[in-house]
Amino acid sequence: MKYNLALIFTILYSFCCFSQQDGLNEYSSEILNSENEFINILNSVSLTQISPIENSVSNQQGNDILIRQIGDYNRVFSQTQSSSSSLELLQYGNSNEIDLVINAPSINGTVLQNGNNNSVLDNIYYTNQNVELNVIQNGNNLSLNRIGVNSLTNKLQLVQEGSFKSITIISK
Repeated sequence: MKYNLALIFTILYSFCCFSQQDGLNEYSSEILNSENEFINILNSVSLTQISPIENSVSNQQGNDILIRQIGDYNRVFSQTQSSSSSLELLQYGNSNEIDLVINAPSINGTVLQNGNNNSVLDNIYYTNQNVELNVIQNGNNLSLNRIGVNSLTNKLQLVQEGSFKSITIISK
């Protein structure tokens, strides 16, 4: 039964793929080139170090977020309010979670999770300070909770390794 179901799915899928070939036009090569450029950018992200994201136009201010998830049941919730932000959220593994609720003039940072069941919770409400968050979590069941920000915790850089470790930072 499973074999028959797989065979039917393969046949239907191949008809869909071949039917798409007739509509190619002069724009298809541009789409393929832009997709290849996007894939090259994603593949250039380093798994071992965090580097700040640079805007292609230095005077341009905007709000950018890059989310890359490889694995099952990963979740990102991002509710940010700022005049400029640049965030890179990378999850490699299963059941990882990133929750960002930040209201600040400027937000920059990278969160990298390698492993399973890791979580980063960052809750910062109504601050007048620029906020940076650079976190690497290598391992399983690692947890970081940051609530609030002050001059000591507004530029957080943290590497968490191992298993079953938790860090909570509460700032007033």
